[in-house]
Amino acid sequence: MSKTAVVTGGSHNIGQGIAIVLAEQGYDVAITYNSRKEGAEETRAAIEKLGRKCFVYQASLQFPTVPQEVMDNAHRDLGHIDLLVCNAANPSARGSVLTATPEFVDGIYNTNFRNYILCAGAAARYMVADKIAGCIIFITSSRAEMAYPDDYLYGGFKAGIKRATESMALDLSAYNIRVNCVAPGATWVPRPGQEDRLKSPFVTESIPLHRVGNPRENGEVVAFLASEKASYITGISVRVDGGLILPGMLEGHDKIPWVRQEWKDSVYNEAMEMVKTHNEELNQ
Repeated sequence: MSKTAVVTGGSHNIGQGIAIVLAEQGYDVAITYNSRKEGAEETRAAIEKLGRKCFVYQASLQFPTVPQEVMDNAHRDLGHIDLLVCNAANPSARGSVLTATPEFVDGIYNTNFRNYILCAGAAARYMVADKIAGCIIFITSSRAEMAYPDDYLYGGFKAGIKRATESMALDLSAYNIRVNCVAPGATWVPRPGQEDRLKSPFVTESIPLHRVGNPRENGEVVAFLASEKASYITGISVRVDGGLILPGMLEGHDKIPWVRQEWKDSVYNEAMEMVKTHNEELNQ
């Protein structure tokens, strides 16, 4: 019986790298995508070229019923689920708490936390029903472990997933299901014209290994954690960040956004505009 995996957000970057590495390891794979259909088809083509099956689902996982629907489809198409990799997320949520809105908070929560929990629950139920000693791996971030002033929400939810993993590892150990995290740091696939980003001070000075990561490196760690070689590992988080967060905050580093006057001015102006609008609504 073939090994099977579901990888959410498998149409680009880390998710695509994970899906392809798993196919190389003998997995048939089901992937989801939100809007990058072309990228999802690229993933499918690469996996099928390896002689493995690949099922592709458009899925907006921020909606509460979609995670269960994805696992239903994957279980039907793959026949069973050995491995779930929750990768789909919105990493661009940065800003000051001064400018937080209910819509912004709900959007990041739905995509970066609730989505993972609901996918894990749905996949785990199938694993338990099928008596499969499966594996669930959450893609978190080095930002789950190091605080940045403009990262209270995305980083906070990633930290929440890391903590939730520890409880789920205990919960699902009764069924021999292992739960772990992989925490990437800066992982880029530069588009044409963006090659200079690889030579930026952030890369050459802030990352101890002097380069960004690539999606395959995260895929290799996922494949290891899902393998029998890691059969005694559960409830942990593995950073794949080139040592990025080891030094901690770089004091006096003038390239850090929150010490720039223009960053503070921008946040202040937006926050004060929100105060003005709110007061006008109260006085109507």
